[in-house]
Formats: sequence, structure tokens, C-alpha cells
Amino acid sequence: MSNVNKPAVKTRNTGVMAGIDKDITAPIKLGGTTYTPAELKAVFQAHNTAIDAASVLHKQWNDSVQAMQAAGARARTVYQLLRGALVAQYGPNANAALEAFGMTAPKPRGPRTVKTKAAALEKNLATRAARHTMGPKQKSKITGASAPAATSTPTTTATATTKTA
Repeated sequence: MSNVNKPAVKTRNTGVMAGIDKDITAPIKLGGTTYTPAELKAVFQAHNTAIDAASVLHKQWNDSVQAMQAAGARARTVYQLLRGALVAQYGPNANAALEAFGMTAPKPRGPRTVKTKAAALEKNLATRAARHTMGPKQKSKITGASAPAATSTPTTTATATTKTA
């Protein structure tokens, strides 16, 4: 049997039951068990009933999962809004008030020095180079025609320092 999805199985079972009604009039022995036509038909009818029940339960489960996801999305949004309101009302250092709600205080953001800003810029440029990402202006310069190879001359600066003691 190549296609064994639920509708195909139900159709097969219905056909088997019709065949039992039409052609089997006496008890038949299958796999060491004797079945009357009514018992044989009941086996396939039970299977169809089980398929229908499973389909109903599967639909209910899918509906429950969707309801859970919608409720979770709403709860996350309200949680973030509540946390923001509590921080605004009590301040970012109000650990006791936030802990009463099961929340932690936000991490303090330290002052950004020129050194940390420069390091962040270098890291950003390195990431963009590694991922080959471009902004809109760089993208607009790319066309289907091949661009002439850019030649760059290395610049070297030699500085000699002498210390006199």
C-alpha cells in the first residue's frame, strides 16, 4: 500500500466493510482467530472511529497550542510594560519593589568612553567586512558590469626616534 494517510485508510476500511457485507456470510478464521462477519466488520469500524476521534483531539490540541501562544505573546508584552512602569515609578535601583514582582533590576549602563566607542566601531566594521554587509549607498554602486580593479599603494611611514640621555 503506497498511500496510507487517514482518508485513504478510512476509504479502505469502508470498502472492506462493504465487501464483508456482500461476500462473507459465514465465520472466517484469520490468524488463528475465528471472526463472524459482524465481528470482522466491527474491527474496521473501530479503526475508523478511532481515526475520527484522533482527528478531533488533534484539532483541539492545535487550537490549544495557538491559544497558548497568543496568551504568551500578550503576557510578554504586558510583562515588559509592567516592568517599565515599575522602573519608572520606583527607579532602576528599587530592587525590593521589583523583586516583589519576581523581576530583577536593570543592569546599570556605564558611561561610554571614547576608547569603548572606538572599540565598538572597530568591532562593527570587522563584523560588516566578515559578513560582506553593505549599506544602501554601497549597494547602489554595484552594477552588472565589471568594475576596474582598484589599485592601492601601500603607505608606510617610517619614524625614527632617538633618545638622548
